[in-house]
Amino acid sequence: MKKLTLTAIGGLLFTVGSLLAHHSYGADFDLRQTVILKGKVAKVFFKDPHVMLTIETKNSGIWEAEWTQASGLIRRGISEYTIRPGDFMGIEASPARKPNLRVVSALREIRRPADGWRWVSDEDWPGPRVIE
Repeated sequence: MKKLTLTAIGGLLFTVGSLLAHHSYGADFDLRQTVILKGKVAKVFFKDPHVMLTIETKNSGIWEAEWTQASGLIRRGISEYTIRPGDFMGIEASPARKPNLRVVSALREIRRPADGWRWVSDEDWPGPRVIE
């Protein structure tokens, strides 16, 4: 019984620790700062654990946008075909603490002006600055 209890506690601690480590966005991203990344989609990687969008901006080069889980997006009616290479998008998100990484995460909103499509996060985040 004691061995089973210790094993269960160890498993629980490992799981909770892994979840906290995986979702500690504050260590890598400045959650107090919001930017709007504008550009054309170059690539869409629609897989768990996170959907990744590669964005070609007009003046700031290529950026990566770490979205949310593919499985969660599918439940909201978003598929791997919703956003396609060539789409011009505006992505409101938090920038990496190291600007040279050119990556954003903790996405708040994604807009496709051509047809008015948009996705909005369930989270409550502060306002943005623009990157083009």
